[in-house]
Amino acid sequence: MAPRVSLVAEGDRFRAVTQALGLLADAPLEKAAKAARIVVKPNFVSTYRPLSATHVDAARAVLEYILPAAGGEVLIAEGSAHGSTERAYEDYGYRELCDEYGLEFRDLNFDDTRPFSVLDDKLNKVSIKVARTLLESDFRISVSPPKTHDTVAVTLSIKNAAMGAPQKRSGPLARTLNRFCGSAVRDDKWAVHRGCAATHLNLFLLSRVALPHLAVLDGHTAMEGNGPIYGTPVDWGIALASEDAVALDFTCARMMGVEPTRIGYLYYCARAGLGNPDDIEMVGADPAKHSREFTLHDTADAHFWWDVPEDELAELGLFS
Repeated sequence: MAPRVSLVAEGDRFRAVTQALGLLADAPLEKAAKAARIVVKPNFVSTYRPLSATHVDAARAVLEYILPAAGGEVLIAEGSAHGSTERAYEDYGYRELCDEYGLEFRDLNFDDTRPFSVLDDKLNKVSIKVARTLLESDFRISVSPPKTHDTVAVTLSIKNAAMGAPQKRSGPLARTLNRFCGSAVRDDKWAVHRGCAATHLNLFLLSRVALPHLAVLDGHTAMEGNGPIYGTPVDWGIALASEDAVALDFTCARMMGVEPTRIGYLYYCARAGLGNPDDIEMVGADPAKHSREFTLHDTADAHFWWDVPEDELAELGLFS
C-alpha cells in the first residue's frame, strides 16, 4: 500500500498541522490506541534560538490530534544539543503545554540508557549510550521544522527523531572537551557526527531503532542557509505529515530543491526498506505549487561526499 503524505498550505500554524494530520485518516489513531507509551519528540537543538526549535503550537496540534485516541502513557521528550533542555522547556512554552495537558516532560540527556554501536571517522564501531525512553516506546511522533544543516544538507523528521537518542554532557567543561579533545571524551551526540560519510551512516543506524511512527513537519517558518541553528527564516506557510517518515522527508527535501537520494542518510533509509518513497499517495495541496529552492549551508558542497564503496558497506554488514 502506498504511503500517504499530506500537505496543507495554511497561514495559521496550528490549523495547518491539525489539517495535515486529519488528512491521514484514522490509521495513526488506531495504532496510537494500542500503544503503551507514546513519545512526542520536538526539536530543541538550541535553547538560545527559537527559530531552530519546534514551535509549541505545532506540538499542541499534535497533542490535540493524538490524545483523544491514546490508549497508554503520552509524554514529551527531548535532549537539547546546545544549551540546557530545561531552559528550552521553560522558554519555548513547553512547561505550560505539559501543565495544560497533564503530561510529563522527559529530558533524554538524563534518561536511562542502553549501549549502541555507531561508527567513527574511520568507520570503526564505537559504543555510545542512547536514551531508553525513545527507543523503547511503542509509538514515536517526530514534530519539527524543516531546516538546512551544517553537515548533512537538510534535517527533517528522521534526523530529529534519531538525534534524540544519543546523550549530551552538560556544562562549560563538557563543551570544552567536546570541541577540543578527542573522541574518547566527547559526548555521544558529538560522537555521531564524525565526518560526512560516518555521520550519514550513523543517522541511518539510529533511524533503524528510532524511526518515527508518525512524522510531522511544521513548515510555517522553515530555515535556510547556515542551519540547523544559525540560518535565516523562510516564511513557507505549509505543514506535512505521514506515517512513513522516509516518504515524508523525501517529499519535503524535493520541495526544498534538494534531491533526497543525494542525502546519504535518506538514501540509506530507503535502501534498507525503512520506508517507501517511490510510491507515494499525496493528499491535500500540490507540492509543485509550494516548492522553493532553499539556500543551503555555506559548506554544503562537502555534504554530498558521503559515498562508501560497496565492499566496505558489505564488510560493515549494514544491509545484510
